Amino acid sequence: MSSEQDLLGPLVAALDAHLPLPSLSDLGGAALLGADTSALLARDELPELIALIAEDPEILHSDIGRGFLLEAAAAPTSPLMLEAVVDAFLGHPAAVAELGDDLVDVWLGTSRQRGDLIGGIALEGSARLVLADASTPYALLDRLKRMRREISGMNDDFAGRAVGVAGAVAEHLPAPDVPALLESLLNVDDVAEDASFELGMLALRHALETEDAEQARILLVTARAHLSDAHSDEERPDAAAFGVAIDAVLAYSAGASVPDSARRLLEEAILGIRLNLLGMPSTWRTPRFDTLAAWHQLASSLEQAQAADRPGSWLHASALINHLVSVYSAHRTLSLLTPAGTGGGDAPAATALAGLHALLAPRVERAFLAHEGGRAILDQWLEELHTAPDSDGDPATALVRQQAGALREVLATEGPGDPPKPDSPASVALAGLVGTESAQRITARLAVEPDLNERITAMLEARAAREPVDEVPIIASTYRWAQQQLSQQCPDGYSGQFAADIDTLLIYLLRFMDLRLSETQKYGGDARAYLREIPPGAGRPREKELGKDLRDFLRGVGLRVELEVDNVGAGRVDVAWRPHDELITMELKRDWKDITWDALADDYGPQAVSYQVSGRPINFFVVLDLTDKPDGLASLPACAHVRTFPGPAGDPRPRTLIMLRVQGNKRHPSSL
Repeated sequence: MSSEQDLLGPLVAALDAHLPLPSLSDLGGAALLGADTSALLARDELPELIALIAEDPEILHSDIGRGFLLEAAAAPTSPLMLEAVVDAFLGHPAAVAELGDDLVDVWLGTSRQRGDLIGGIALEGSARLVLADASTPYALLDRLKRMRREISGMNDDFAGRAVGVAGAVAEHLPAPDVPALLESLLNVDDVAEDASFELGMLALRHALETEDAEQARILLVTARAHLSDAHSDEERPDAAAFGVAIDAVLAYSAGASVPDSARRLLEEAILGIRLNLLGMPSTWRTPRFDTLAAWHQLASSLEQAQAADRPGSWLHASALINHLVSVYSAHRTLSLLTPAGTGGGDAPAATALAGLHALLAPRVERAFLAHEGGRAILDQWLEELHTAPDSDGDPATALVRQQAGALREVLATEGPGDPPKPDSPASVALAGLVGTESAQRITARLAVEPDLNERITAMLEARAAREPVDEVPIIASTYRWAQQQLSQQCPDGYSGQFAADIDTLLIYLLRFMDLRLSETQKYGGDARAYLREIPPGAGRPREKELGKDLRDFLRGVGLRVELEVDNVGAGRVDVAWRPHDELITMELKRDWKDITWDALADDYGPQAVSYQVSGRPINFFVVLDLTDKPDGLASLPACAHVRTFPGPAGDPRPRTLIMLRVQGNKRHPSSL
């Protein structure tokens, strides 16, 4: 037995027998650390020795103690030992307080020297210290900023740890360069899904924290797209769980029905996470089940609160108001975001989420205002709540009372006879049915006839529910805009079953455009190569590649479209679909010079409308946009246009073209 082993003999014996460990003074105190440092650093008991030093204040604050600990932080040559050493430091607040900045420097140095799993663990350790406020963030942020240069040769094990670090730092620190690192990590195949997940969670956090409802909605759509990419191979049930929760929030905020399957899918995803983690040790980036449970609670509240829009639901007013107030106060009472720090510990306290409130509150307020006795019932509910004994011990109770009172104040500012706004969904729907002037007269009358207003609103909602509208707000708004344009520009042709068929194809084309707009550079394999950035000197993709992708997508959703159909309008049309009696055609083109709507109409409009010679005067034109995009991509609404052309050859009947732009030659966001 060597002298070094003799020095740690009591520690080894205690570990073997599962007995309380001796103190550092029992092992010799400072003399032990100066005996043979190299041998001590190579021992398997190094994590326990670190703990003993951290528990001895005198040695911890001494030069010999600090020096040994910093050498110990850099000593491990195996991933398992480094994990244990990091945990030993982080498990002792006194050591972290004493050495925080120095430990970060040591571990960042290791991450620069080792581009493997050990370097990744060291990077992770430094991030955990920074996020626990044990060190300033500047060195870590600089390391992450420079890491983008290492992507091409990055080891997969290192990249796996770097993704988690970048995601946590981007969520909790103002670090504009870190999301760009995550975008770059999308190009590392083994961690692309993890990078998508982190980008999705970052967008989700920003959505919940912003004060602007429209910005929150856009960010939630972005988050949903990233989470869908993360779950594409069904290996990240946490991405599926958060995705389902986002769907529920978007649906409720848009006035649509929360999917009946939301709670079930969320429960299945949470179960999948539990099964994946069964028997696995918890880590600092392990999903927090208290956070997932809060999202499940929110989805349940949304599902129950939407009953306020259904006739007869107010017969059970007490339960309904409980659900509505739960939704109204969710931004204060539910912990929907994982806090910064090292992970574990008690459940985080809820923080006010302005974006969530901006999205959900309007529908709750409308529910009370739409019901004739809604405000009176809320007053009674508040009175009972304030007189009830405050004995439940739930800290959220006071917040619920506060938010319910705030709701009542908002409702009090609304005039009881205020007519719907001219751009409200009901007014727009009425204008489409009877014209603007008549709609204004009807809405003014409805303001003093709440029962009739409720019945007509229900009728309009039922009518809208039968139409195929995507729950993603940006798609739904673009779809509604196009419908309005068709009604105005082509009122005779856009009617009956043909209009319903046009609507069906339009919503699927918008979904196709949204999906292709959101996909990353390598997603979809060779079938999506026509959308990627065109290398210098390479040939340009042809419209037939767009046609094949579009055909496969439309057939996948049940539309039996055909390519290159002859004998249509004295020629051959690129895409044709005959769902009923009328043939609907689609002309495909590519352009890399001028993709303004005027230029496209001048260059391709006459050919596209010529296929309408024997059918209804509406069809589609889809262009593959191959122009350079130095400033990034346009949003979906900017890629849709409706234009009516005079009939050719003396035909008195005008012809309407639905023009859509699919953006190719897409640059990676990090190159902008």
